Amino acid sequence: MTNKIETLNQKAMSFLYRDSDSTRFYLKRSYNLSNQDINGLDNKLGVLSLLINSDGFHFDLKNLKNDINTMDSIMVYDPLIDSLVSKNDYLKFLNTNKGNYHFKLNNLPKAKGYFNELLDVFYTNDDNLSAFDVQTKINIQEYLASIYRREGKNNLAEEYYNRIIGDIEKYKIQGWKKNLVGTKYRLSQVLMAQKKYAEAKKIQLESLDFYEKMEDQTRAINSMKAVYQILIKNYLEQDSVKAALGYINKSKKLYEVEGVLSNKLEILKGDAFLKNGEYNAAEESYNKALVVVKKYIDAEKHPDIADLYQKLANLEVTKDNPSKALEYYQESLMQLAPDFTNKDIRVNPDPKKVLSKLELVKVLKEKLKALQLLFKKSNNTKDLEIAFTTSNDIIKTLDLLKPEFESKVDKQFLITEMYPAFHSMVEIAFDLYATTNELKYIDAAFYFSEKSKSVILLEATRSTQASSFGGVPEEIIDKEQQFRANIIHLEKKFFNQRSDIAVFDSLFQLKNKYYNFISDMEQKYPKYYDLKYNADVVNLEDISTGLLQNKALISYVATSTNLYVITLENQRKYFYKVPLEKKDRETITHFYSLLSNLNVKELPDIYAEGYEVYKRILMKPLEKIESKELLIIPDDILTYLPFEALTTSNNAADYLIKEYQISYTNSATLLREQQNTSKSEYNNLVAYAPSFEKIGNTISQDRPNFGPLLYNVDEVTQITNFFNGKAIIGNEASLASFSENSETYSMLHFATHAATNDEYPDYSYLAFANDDSGENGLLYVKDLYGYNINADLVALSACQTGLGKLEKGEGMLSLARGFSYAGAKSLVNTLWKINDQTTADLMHDFYKNLNKSLPKDQALREAKLTYLKNADDDLLMHPYYWSGFMISGDTAPLESSSSLLWWLLLLFIPIVLVVIKKIKSSNT
Repeated sequence: MTNKIETLNQKAMSFLYRDSDSTRFYLKRSYNLSNQDINGLDNKLGVLSLLINSDGFHFDLKNLKNDINTMDSIMVYDPLIDSLVSKNDYLKFLNTNKGNYHFKLNNLPKAKGYFNELLDVFYTNDDNLSAFDVQTKINIQEYLASIYRREGKNNLAEEYYNRIIGDIEKYKIQGWKKNLVGTKYRLSQVLMAQKKYAEAKKIQLESLDFYEKMEDQTRAINSMKAVYQILIKNYLEQDSVKAALGYINKSKKLYEVEGVLSNKLEILKGDAFLKNGEYNAAEESYNKALVVVKKYIDAEKHPDIADLYQKLANLEVTKDNPSKALEYYQESLMQLAPDFTNKDIRVNPDPKKVLSKLELVKVLKEKLKALQLLFKKSNNTKDLEIAFTTSNDIIKTLDLLKPEFESKVDKQFLITEMYPAFHSMVEIAFDLYATTNELKYIDAAFYFSEKSKSVILLEATRSTQASSFGGVPEEIIDKEQQFRANIIHLEKKFFNQRSDIAVFDSLFQLKNKYYNFISDMEQKYPKYYDLKYNADVVNLEDISTGLLQNKALISYVATSTNLYVITLENQRKYFYKVPLEKKDRETITHFYSLLSNLNVKELPDIYAEGYEVYKRILMKPLEKIESKELLIIPDDILTYLPFEALTTSNNAADYLIKEYQISYTNSATLLREQQNTSKSEYNNLVAYAPSFEKIGNTISQDRPNFGPLLYNVDEVTQITNFFNGKAIIGNEASLASFSENSETYSMLHFATHAATNDEYPDYSYLAFANDDSGENGLLYVKDLYGYNINADLVALSACQTGLGKLEKGEGMLSLARGFSYAGAKSLVNTLWKINDQTTADLMHDFYKNLNKSLPKDQALREAKLTYLKNADDDLLMHPYYWSGFMISGDTAPLESSSSLLWWLLLLFIPIVLVVIKKIKSSNT
């Protein structure tokens, strides 16, 4: 009997990955014979394990569910189950495949629950795992990585894949090299999602080479199919259609029978045909794939079906047939929500009731484009109104989706991916305004703009407020801060020691604990959650009644072809569309280059190009503005511009600073949060001027050899004459000193070196003096995420502190942004490498003006004007020296100690006079 069972199992195994019906035929016979065998229970469970593997591979969801239920019933009710030595192994296998079943249904939260629960078991006993346990642990992490990839959380997915690679290399169980290659090519999909195509292709070609050289090609064939498909997709995403078609044809020989993998190839063929302009062939491939997917999925609705309807819709958009496209988009939307069956394109599903908010927002984004195209063809305002409703539905979905993203990197990626949709929303609002002349559409455009800007900075600000007012006990807040500090420490350590897998492993586990901790905290304290994820943004009415005071607002949204400008002064609001072509962007870039490089011979070019940029982006908006104080919300390439250096004539130094007082903010909503944060009770200033001489042999290898700053001590000595300031100079100006003083001073000033890291913005840094502790004396942006800085003003008198990686919506990922993230209410930062000597003079006058209780932007402007007035030659008047300093955030004046004294005297003088008069009267 045992031999017969083994023979049937071996025959079934030969069909396992080729033919599901034959596999099931032999395994069912083996299963029935098990009832007559002394080892029957073990064989039954073994057979069910093979069946479940086959069901999962062939995407046979109906049988997968039935076989899991059968195995589950045996594990619960069979009286002999406790006698099995391998009971726990079967239990782990069963729960893994329960997660797999829900993963295939795209019920990702439920799948994640099974996998995380299993993973906890392995982490508590990580050093004593059997080969089976190691493989199970790897499989679970593979599923979790895939879930995060599906959810658009590519940073988390990448961390999981790297963790798997670490486990494979650590344990080296049988077949580890094949496992390693498999994990790496799956990691390459994450790299593609991050648009790292070359890095991904290198992995994919190496994987393909590995599988082609395997002796047992029958075991390699499915892996080769998968790698070919990922490689084809890689080429298609880079528009290398010829290469993609070449690999499609090359891989055809691998497919003997039709199945799930062959259907994926059919979809890729459709994508290739679409990009190649072969529309009929593309449609044929998509429809063929749709039939197969519907057959395999044992559910009425599924995101895979939604994806195919979306592809058919995209095809119709390409064919300039938006009406048909919208029908398909509606079919796609119906697949994403179990109870949504409305074919009316005016209606979208409730985002709280969909299978995937991420997929919903992707379909709505494409639907928005189709509605815009329909309007261009029909010129019917009703089509725009449907687009307007869809825009608001996208916002509603994003507001629900963003809290689900644990990682800041993934959240930023989501915003970047959605940014074109925000552009479409502003365009739609402008077209509606131009068509109807209704002011409500200016309000809507500003709302869409604000929803797209400084999302992560706002969340950080609101998270701090939530910690204070969300009813969370102090000990839990402290624990959360300890988590953050430990994570930052390990992240820095791993960044500097990239090959240290032990550090990565500790960081990986710590992050998972932190995410779980935060999730529990948000569930237990709903007020904290509501405050942290408050999605409200400021509106134009709010701004005109309080935020602006005497200023005029100019808010920009830069699309690929146009600049949309909203202005607000008092109750008057205007909306403009200005062409922004490639040559305009090149002019702005060249203008920045002229400003940031000192060459007196190029002053005529600065005047001419400054005037060209002024005419393009500012002249028209200023025509209806009376105020001489401007608050500017830049966008995209305009973030590099010091507007004060624009000129109002093309042949003279008629800089805008001579007429206007200008400040900046990333978003009006962020500015409101900064203004509403409680001000410091006392004005006190601490200023740092480190020295950069080597102390002993303690300088770290990752600390650059900084040159001396000849005037930074003079700078801080002068400015600390105001506000009873404290100068920390030389070797005393250490990172430890900053940590001690960061929360106790209302003004922080840094006259030091800085460096920008465009590739890794979190590792841009501000330099302090080195000390004997062995630390490198560098304050990274990453470090600032763990600080609570409540300063009313932070002045970064160092090179390029306002520069960094430009992220759509979020602005410049710079040192200045790091201080904003930490809580600074206003910032003075620099756009290029500044001059040490002239900076000292500028900063002296800036603080002198602040001490007179001037608003911060006025104080900086008058310091610049004083500099220009005193400059005695054309070279020193060059904008390089003065225009690189920008002020952003809350520019309200600081009450100086001297002005406070005068205020107290003025308050008490009348009282004193009354007392004296009474004394005189009584004496008389």
